[in-house]
Amino acid sequence: MSEHEVKPVQIRDVPVGVIEVLQARASAEGISLTAYLRRFLVELANTPTMAEVYHRSWPRPWEIDGATLLAEVAAAREGDE
Repeated sequence: MSEHEVKPVQIRDVPVGVIEVLQARASAEGISLTAYLRRFLVELANTPTMAEVYHRSWPRPWEIDGATLLAEVAAAREGDE
């Protein structure tokens, strides 16, 4: 994603109180509400979701089959009791 390619985004039906809080926070940092929200949207887009992390982690070239892995986990759990 290029920082030079941008598109406008409009968010509807945001409660007035939420906007007031966000404007106050942006003002406290000396930036506009737009810049403040843009920063959070970029951070949100750059942070992978748990599902994305999970999907990137599979498939792994494990040299063990699923049934053996499950049996070993069950045995380890029984040992913890």
